[in-house]
Amino acid sequence: MRVGVIDLGSNTARLVVLRSLPGFAYRLEDEIRVVVRLREGMTDSGLSEAAVGRAFSTLRLYKRFCDTSDVGLVLSTATSAVREAANGPAFVQRVSDEIGLELRVLDGEKEAEYGVMGALNEVPLSDGVVLDIGGGSAQLSRVKAGRFHCGQALTLGALALTERFVTSDPPGSGDVEAIAKEIRSQLKSVTWLKPSKKRPLVGLGGTLRNLAKIAARREGFPLSTLHGY
Repeated sequence: MRVGVIDLGSNTARLVVLRSLPGFAYRLEDEIRVVVRLREGMTDSGLSEAAVGRAFSTLRLYKRFCDTSDVGLVLSTATSAVREAANGPAFVQRVSDEIGLELRVLDGEKEAEYGVMGALNEVPLSDGVVLDIGGGSAQLSRVKAGRFHCGQALTLGALALTERFVTSDPPGSGDVEAIAKEIRSQLKSVTWLKPSKKRPLVGLGGTLRNLAKIAARREGFPLSTLHGY
């Protein structure tokens, strides 16, 4: 069967279509990625109308793609922007009513766990830490004995920090220090994270991919893929 997975994040919305033999294997067949910047302009009242409009346009595209390309099962998820928005529940209901997609809003721990599951299927890690930086949040997770042990979402996504603290392009030294201060403050809430303990760190997400591209270019990395870099 063909399975479609939609991930509506704070910055990007992604659709992947996989050919699956349940219980045995799957392979990636199609992928679409659109920058929707859902969190952009979010206030205490919730998601902005402009951001909601971009999200709806993209979700309609994904639904039509799945309907016309023999996708038998569509799994739709949303993360921190919808999770934290005051109008998040209304947004989810409207997506169901107008598009016919049932969005599952992941809590922070479940989002962290899914990131770890993906990493552990690709990278050997028996004891360490997984960091997934998205647009709205960053998930920090502990891995023990090759399994997800615990994790949590912090409001340290690239878009969330930019909107809160960056006042110029490029950011000034004051902006950078304000971001660093916020990161240090939120990391204090992660009780299992001990600076004295040195463990392998596996990273995923667009921000880390961009940093890896910069590092790979600087050192003349010979491969075209960053996977496992």
